[in-house]
Amino acid sequence: MSELLSFLLQHEENFRRFRLASLYSDFRSQQAINPDGYKTNLSAWETGLAHAAQAGLIPGGKDILSLRTGESLLHALETKEWGTPLALTPVIATAVAEGRMIALQDFLNSPTSIYEREESITPWSLVSWALRKFGLRRVQSVELGSPMSRYVLVGNVEKAATQVIKAMEVRLSRIDRILPYDMFAADVAKTLEVPGGLTDDDLKILLVYLSRDRRYLAYNAQAIKLGGKGDRSPVIKNEDTNIASLKSLMVDLNIQLETLESKVTEFDRKVRSAVANKNRVVAEAVLRLKKLYETVLVRRTKTLAQLEDICTQIEGAADQIEVMKVMKASSSVLRGLNAEIGGVENVEEVLSVLRNEVEQVSEVGTIIHDAAQASSMVDEATIDAELEALEKRDQAKDDEKAIFETKKKLELLNSMAPSELAVRSGESIIQKAHSDLLNSNTRALGRLSIDSDETRATFQKRSQEPARKEVLQT
Repeated sequence: MSELLSFLLQHEENFRRFRLASLYSDFRSQQAINPDGYKTNLSAWETGLAHAAQAGLIPGGKDILSLRTGESLLHALETKEWGTPLALTPVIATAVAEGRMIALQDFLNSPTSIYEREESITPWSLVSWALRKFGLRRVQSVELGSPMSRYVLVGNVEKAATQVIKAMEVRLSRIDRILPYDMFAADVAKTLEVPGGLTDDDLKILLVYLSRDRRYLAYNAQAIKLGGKGDRSPVIKNEDTNIASLKSLMVDLNIQLETLESKVTEFDRKVRSAVANKNRVVAEAVLRLKKLYETVLVRRTKTLAQLEDICTQIEGAADQIEVMKVMKASSSVLRGLNAEIGGVENVEEVLSVLRNEVEQVSEVGTIIHDAAQASSMVDEATIDAELEALEKRDQAKDDEKAIFETKKKLELLNSMAPSELAVRSGESIIQKAHSDLLNSNTRALGRLSIDSDETRATFQKRSQEPARKEVLQT
């Protein structure tokens, strides 16, 4: 069993054993009889082949964005029980007709986006559409035998492009968004988790899609320029190519430094070994090579430091350009706003008119307030006198209520049965009640303006008589 067939049986839900008979049969006849089953088989084959391509299992290469058809594909799908699939032709043809697969050369050479293609409407195209709609005409023929054909898997390309764009979002500065061709290929392979790297065809497909269909980047043989937030349709200029060349040289120098460092380490180990073995001739020769490589290493390190300094200065200049663009745009905005304001004289005129209007509003408010004060004919002294009389009347009612409650307490004491305890404590109780009554009556009499001594004495005498009678009775 081939690796491709094993992958389909293990990972694809529609490739279970009980479905293989239907998938490997010539199910084209089901297009009119059982259209749902026909579409299910088409979808199963198309999805399975796309996933297998993404895993790099299509025979003939390690492409993940395109499908190679031919005898090698049929042999890889062959089983002992069912043989080779008999209906892959309508699978590919339907995917091509509906835009999910595109012939490789058509995809690479098309001047317009795959999302902007519009077929011209002709009488024959309308008739063909009607025949396909009612199942009276099969889809166009696609040969799966030799010679081999190549088709771009649009779904795989879209998924890969989305992953690449997301991974490149961390590149914010203008210099970071300019990459050498090889560096971009390495970053994309790492992002898509392709250990051996993308094939040349896959890299071309991805670059064409990102530049033409997504307008995310521009590229040439030396440089890749990514679009930023304000630059969705980038264009490569001469300075961009020069920056990419500078970065490429820095990458090469880093590789050289790693090689030189490993060589120096190796020579140092050999020198120590020769010295330990008392082999002076070998030790001297190896030491001479070590010094030579150390000299080259120092030179390469200085060169790399100079290039890094140049790159830093270029990045600073690029940032200044961005700042100048922002400042220029801001000045244009301010100029337009000042034009709308109309200058200082217009502002002073508006403020003067505003002050006059505010003063008029204040004068009108003052006149209205004075008129309201003049229209009030109520005497404040009369209001205060009437309020004081009401307060005195209310206080007199409270005093009468207090006198009534005190009398009730005395009557309650008079109605109590005599006892020894009452005899002993009667005087203190009566005295306290008498005192409360006297004080209360005195206050009441004072507030009721009963100020004469004779009247107060008579009232006190009458208040004492019930208490004395109580004592005598006891």
